Amino acid sequence: MSLSEKYKHAAMSLQMVQPFESSRHVGWKSPSNIALVKYWGKREPQIPQNPSMSFTLSNSFTETSIEYSFYDKSGPKIHFTFEGKNESAFKKRIERFLESIIEYIPFVKQLELKIESVNSFPHSSGIASSASGMSAMALCLVSIENQLFGTLRNKSEFFEKASFLARLGSGSAARSVYGGFVVWGKHERLADTSDEVAVKVHVPGKDMWELGDAILITSSEKKKVSSSAGHDLMDHHPYAEARYEQAREHVPYLLEAMEANRDELFIRVVENEALSLHALMVNSNPGFSLMNNNTWSIVEKVRDFRKDTGIFMAFTLDAGPNVHLIYRKKDKVQIKKFIEEKIIQFCENGYWIDDEMGGGPVELN
Repeated sequence: MSLSEKYKHAAMSLQMVQPFESSRHVGWKSPSNIALVKYWGKREPQIPQNPSMSFTLSNSFTETSIEYSFYDKSGPKIHFTFEGKNESAFKKRIERFLESIIEYIPFVKQLELKIESVNSFPHSSGIASSASGMSAMALCLVSIENQLFGTLRNKSEFFEKASFLARLGSGSAARSVYGGFVVWGKHERLADTSDEVAVKVHVPGKDMWELGDAILITSSEKKKVSSSAGHDLMDHHPYAEARYEQAREHVPYLLEAMEANRDELFIRVVENEALSLHALMVNSNPGFSLMNNNTWSIVEKVRDFRKDTGIFMAFTLDAGPNVHLIYRKKDKVQIKKFIEEKIIQFCENGYWIDDEMGGGPVELN
């Protein structure tokens, strides 16, 4: 039985909310993540065309709290504020998200939801806000289910359902409900992987793979082509099948690189993934590019510094022009000096974000 079928069946017992008087509260802080093997291309309902692998960040997160009360009309009734302001576009996305998952959590139709959300990072800063935002929202909804019905007391079942729901709001959000390294997408060589949820993966030699992520902002402008539109362009892309096969090869290569401490293989896979993603954009129909001159300047500086010093570092990019510089935390002093001396000139207004691998979401009191 698929998880979709399992949750639809379970939803039959989640139809009727017993009326309650006072409002109740749930809240979660959920981080973003940076993909090392990229997810690009999907089919309905939000199923990835290839497996992806990421690590969860620490300092880049969304905090979402929901005050909910019984609503005896046809709901859900939604109020939404982002960083203290009414944001109609964000509210509409939340409404669409709830519509897409109502069959799995039908109890929300009897609730009034007052949702407040804040980010620890600026919007359009090169960080996947949909990953942190939708995972925080999904975690809150699963918590409400637990409070009303007591159905998900088992920790693994709780986070599995949160990952399932988060995926339907934003594919990358499926990975943000877990800390450390995470894989989303079925892979025949990796046990327990699934297209419906993400899974946490264990990497031996943990101390070697405590990673920092310097997020180098080359532009804060809104992207000309959204990630959703980019995914859609993969439907008839001439290199789509080759890309999906490449990603299927890269996930086990990356795990092998970390298990055997093969730094060169790790760097080769991660940087090839980043450039492959952007090459796919250029070769789409219509083609487009999200990288800028400063992006390329940073890439060249990283390569030169690595060659000159032998320090482990790798660049990667999401669907935008900003560069994520991945390095071992033990080298942080040298990396910060490198950024200040060689890189900061290519960052918009000298701005970059100091982040690192994190442990995953935290429930708010």
